[in-house]
Amino acid sequence: MALATAALATAALTAAAPAANGPATDITAYKPVADAHVSSTQPRANFGRAPVLRVDGTPETTTYLRFKLGKMGTEVTSVTLLLRPRSAAKASFAVRRVTTRRWAERRITFANAPPTSARYTAAKPGRLGAWIAIDVTPFVEGGGEVSLAITTRGSQELSFASRESRQGPRLVVRTREDDVDSLVLKALLDD
Repeated sequence: MALATAALATAALTAAAPAANGPATDITAYKPVADAHVSSTQPRANFGRAPVLRVDGTPETTTYLRFKLGKMGTEVTSVTLLLRPRSAAKASFAVRRVTTRRWAERRITFANAPPTSARYTAAKPGRLGAWIAIDVTPFVEGGGEVSLAITTRGSQELSFASRESRQGPRLVVRTREDDVDSLVLKALLDD
């Protein structure tokens, strides 16, 4: 499974667009159109331009991500959130759906942050410098915009690369089940 996750992460980063004269790809990676973290210690501060996304349970710090997906012509079979840790931490975390998409990267603060869903997908901490892959399929319905939040109950801060860095978050959408192994292999060979 770890090899498959690493291969999927690599494929997602290299197979983001269809070949010029080939068929459309089955795997598409989207970069966030907005990301920021908010902190209870600075309830009116905005961290939308920060190169690092922070998550903490004490003090409460939540990361928000928003992706804009294209039209999904075929059925979505899986959606994976990829995060790149910027700190070595042992705390687990949760990815939650954000109930509204109406938040702005340069205006969001702890005081005005939208609520998150009670339902979540749990994720274990990853190694520093290695991509973490979290299945968020239940939170994505068709195309359009998708807003997610990352939370933790742990007292150790987690940090991830933001979209302002070269290794920011990605949302990997797979639209067909057939022949994924050959797509991953092709993406690795094309790299």
